[in-house]
Amino acid sequence: MVAIPKKAATVILLRDNLAEGFEVFLLKRHEKSSFMGGNFVYPGGRVDRNDGSLEICSHCKGVSPEQAHQIFGASISPEESLAYWVAGIRELFEEAGVLLAYDHSATPLILKNPRQREKLSHYRDLLQKDRSTICQLVEEKNLLLAVDQLHYYAHWITPEARSERFDTRFFIACHPEGQEATYDQKETTVGIWLTPKQALEENLKGKAALSPPTLKTLEDLSRFKNIAEVFNTLGKAKIQPILPVLTKIEDETLIIFPWDPEYGIFQKGETPEKVDHGKPSRPEDNTTRVILKKGYWIPYCCGR
Repeated sequence: MVAIPKKAATVILLRDNLAEGFEVFLLKRHEKSSFMGGNFVYPGGRVDRNDGSLEICSHCKGVSPEQAHQIFGASISPEESLAYWVAGIRELFEEAGVLLAYDHSATPLILKNPRQREKLSHYRDLLQKDRSTICQLVEEKNLLLAVDQLHYYAHWITPEARSERFDTRFFIACHPEGQEATYDQKETTVGIWLTPKQALEENLKGKAALSPPTLKTLEDLSRFKNIAEVFNTLGKAKIQPILPVLTKIEDETLIIFPWDPEYGIFQKGETPEKVDHGKPSRPEDNTTRVILKKGYWIPYCCGR
């Protein structure tokens, strides 16, 4: 029986910290995590029931439930659509300690001193321990969630062969001034900033295992020179859900992306007469499949 995917949101956090290019914040999931344990991923997690409540919607700025619904163009309700944005902000705060918000004067939240950062860290701890909610935080601090700082980027669905599955919306956001992204020491054990190309290289070297969606989105981002170029491409094409196929050929575990020329064959549960993975991918290539080797997903480009 195919598991129903849970709704989830993840945030690709970018920062300009180089003479050329940009960096992405990645978190290493705890080795004992039931899903992608030990892999480097973006901050993110499940959409909670309260993420789409009327109360939290009233504390959002920049994107209304109707606008979120229009952006998705999905069959879910406006409130359910906006819940993905709220979940992205909440999970980014819980997992990376970064809060995208506006203060009472509609100015982006900037932490100007260590005391403010310490207070924010305290609220993060309360959320992680389920002793508070994101709604209580914004009400107490007189803040508005900056949902307009999240930009819809991709839609990935976990392969049907997995027992634990997620229907995940990917967003892109810029790292806010005065805040510091850090891992949570609970669900994640390492937090690093790397350029997309560096992250891809670390995966190939066997130093930083990337989950397949992370690997592919990093490959796409590696083609941009700066953050401005990334944002200039947003909204120019309709975002389609990506449902890879997870399969096994003899002793090889592989994931086939929908644009792979043999995707249709694997999707039917069949195997090509002659298996040819093509060539190992370079950043400029369009990876069509990944193969699990010694705990690392290695990208390949099948050109048939």
